[in-house]
Amino acid sequence: AIEADGRDMKALFRRSQALQKLGRLDQAVSDLQRCVSLEPKNKAFQEALRALGSSMHEKMKTMSCTDSKVEQMFQILLDPEEKDADKKQKAAQNLIVLAREEAGAEKIFQSDGVRLLTQLLDTAKADLMLAALRTLVGLCSGHRSRTMAILAELGAPRLSAVLGVEHEQVSLAACNLLHVMFDSLKEGLQKDFRGKEDAVVLDSSKDLKLLIKHLLELLALEGASAHGRDNALNLLIKVVPRKSPKETNNSMSLWVIDQGLKKILEVGGTVCGAPGSLPVTENSRMSASVLLSKLYDDLKCDAERENFHHLCEDYVKSWFEGHELSGKLRAIQTVSCLLQGPSDAGNRVLELEGIMDSVLSLCASVCEAHQLVAVEALIHAADKAKRASFITANGVSLLKEIYKHSERDSIRIRALVGLCKLGSAGGTDFSMKQFAEGSTMKLAKRNETIDAGTRRWAVEGLAYLTFDADVKEEFVEDKAAMQAMFHLAKSEDRSVLYAVASPLVNCTNSYDHEEPDPQMLELAKYAKQHIPEQHPKLLMAGVVSALACMVKSENPALTNSCRELISRVFLALVEEAEDRGGVVAQGGGKALIPLSLEGTEVGQTKAAQALAKITITSNPEMAFPGERV
Repeated sequence: AIEADGRDMKALFRRSQALQKLGRLDQAVSDLQRCVSLEPKNKAFQEALRALGSSMHEKMKTMSCTDSKVEQMFQILLDPEEKDADKKQKAAQNLIVLAREEAGAEKIFQSDGVRLLTQLLDTAKADLMLAALRTLVGLCSGHRSRTMAILAELGAPRLSAVLGVEHEQVSLAACNLLHVMFDSLKEGLQKDFRGKEDAVVLDSSKDLKLLIKHLLELLALEGASAHGRDNALNLLIKVVPRKSPKETNNSMSLWVIDQGLKKILEVGGTVCGAPGSLPVTENSRMSASVLLSKLYDDLKCDAERENFHHLCEDYVKSWFEGHELSGKLRAIQTVSCLLQGPSDAGNRVLELEGIMDSVLSLCASVCEAHQLVAVEALIHAADKAKRASFITANGVSLLKEIYKHSERDSIRIRALVGLCKLGSAGGTDFSMKQFAEGSTMKLAKRNETIDAGTRRWAVEGLAYLTFDADVKEEFVEDKAAMQAMFHLAKSEDRSVLYAVASPLVNCTNSYDHEEPDPQMLELAKYAKQHIPEQHPKLLMAGVVSALACMVKSENPALTNSCRELISRVFLALVEEAEDRGGVVAQGGGKALIPLSLEGTEVGQTKAAQALAKITITSNPEMAFPGERV
């Protein structure tokens, strides 16, 4: 409007109000002065100008005050003579708080703050590095041009080096900073574009690629810490794949597959304890599987998927064929990682010549580490019913041998899980068991006195065993086993989420099953046909708080299918009106809100239904304190 008519007072007044809210007071004043000169007797204009003048005066005062404060804080932090730890901590805290406000962040940025923060990063002292990283988060939040300038000054290599340090807190803070940088570069916030004069849209795709390239390099870097590697994987999971299928551009995923698929497979194929292997945590392989799965799901056509398969096959072959036993172990471990992630790719690789035979022969190895890798691969391979029957023919006797004769619990439990998997190939229909009735009970009984890593496998076995009605009833009555499982759900190891959710779905009968036609049932009985039976539903104490704890975890292992399982259990728990109060009291209502907003369509619907059931019987203000209707 102002461009069409420079004397349009209403438009000028509106623009001055908008500029004032954006904090650009000098521009707001010039618009208001123009209004006053056009209509000197207008009271509203005069009032607004007076108010603006006083707020400008305040701002100038705080700015001059902030100027000296910023300099003081950096002086205290960078002074090698300063021995007062409390003083340093206070200065660091003040910087972080200041950076969270737009005016303060701009001030730090203008006062050569980035160079000084870089010096703090280079001191290699954990507390100073944390202060610098957290201040930088404030500077980069939602400000694209500032983020690009900071990235240019710090450099991607330095950022990825800080991410790879041994100190866990520092690595996590660097991960948080990089996540904020990715968000700012992706969004390119509008607050930078001020009319014609400086609407120069900066192209940040190069910066994005540069950061991702360094993250991929960090994965295969021997000097990087295990936590750093996990944080890099988690970042890639969050920033590379498309957020929704509506976005048509999946070029970032394609670029990562071309540039870094082999590096991701290197982490996934790491055999713990093998000479020359990368340092990893117990979550690294799971994170690598999730990332591979997300990348594979982000592909749009057969040609792209074919390229993915070829790269995976080439990588596994290169280890399987050209190396000794260590190479074969590497290849099998990589296959396990693929089977847990993009299982199509894993199944393709498993069909390569010699791989399955190697898995079966290594199962009989005398070395525990080799046996572990092979048995785990065999378990993951048994996921497909077709292959499960092949393994039932060839591998069951082998797994039984391992179970009977192995000295070590870790191996025996894994062999058991394999047997559980093969034994449950009949699904919920529990009269089609491949093992004698009662042997399943024995399997469930073995699942108690063991370390956390092996207990995770024990829970995985229960996911299959709880298809059996007897096991299910016994398991629910066994309070100690139940509590042990809930305890595991709340532990640090996040790769157990899906394994814990599965037996809960079985124990509450909350999976989908079609109701058969009553007439067909009668016919089937008459013809002496076999009819699958359903088990009664079972409720457990302590399950709600465990589920709430699982939902809270900010973790790649909390996948959409995992959310769906948790939603199913919640819906089963609130089925009866008298149970709903207990679910709310243990935090179930709060946990259902994120489940209904994100996940698979089925999962979101189930969570929404559970929310509706709670809201029907209890007052929403009580059930969801602090939430708007």
